[in-house]
Amino acid sequence: MRAPGGCPGWEVRAGGPPGNLSVVSVRLRLFVWHTATMRSLSWPGRRQASAALAATGCLILAACGGGSGSHPPSAKPTASATTAAEPTSGPAAVAAITANWKTVFNGKAPIPRRLALVQDGPQVASFVEAQAKTSFGAAAAGSTATVASVMITSPSQATVHYEVLLLGTPLLKNQVGTAVYLNGIWKVAIASFCGLAYLQYPKGSPELPAVCRS
Repeated sequence: MRAPGGCPGWEVRAGGPPGNLSVVSVRLRLFVWHTATMRSLSWPGRRQASAALAATGCLILAACGGGSGSHPPSAKPTASATTAAEPTSGPAAVAAITANWKTVFNGKAPIPRRLALVQDGPQVASFVEAQAKTSFGAAAAGSTATVASVMITSPSQATVHYEVLLLGTPLLKNQVGTAVYLNGIWKVAIASFCGLAYLQYPKGSPELPAVCRS
């Protein structure tokens, strides 16, 4: 059965067992699905690879909306007299970029906190909320990210090498993203967010937020 919102490969059953058993069941099914997805990436044939990438993109975008239900995102933070701006160079800047990047991909972090660390977060909020309402939204609470390296290329931009994990298992390896410095905070660039959206929807799709269609 195709999951709501166009996400492939996820079966939803009503009336499942209550309590921890249902959680274990969801995680077990997710692990089995994930294993099959990663295997399909190595199979010959463009069709299988495309389906696997679509499922991966759907899952990650659902993860971007997990953790706090459907609460609207808060206003994006800015540096103030009480909150010092994050550094733009050196080890302290690398640490800030790494921490913020991990927060965005932490499936258990609240939605407002995560969207506040994405460039143009308010413009993708409704899209993220829609993804969170699919069956992938709850399962994606197990997503995390590791950052292999950060290279600051200017006072306002950095290149981030990272991977996304699901329940501790790598889902997307050897990814390269961009962090941008806005209002005293290092954020995940909208181009990096849209790049994940393109794993699920073709560029220009009406399903995408407007900021990702151009």
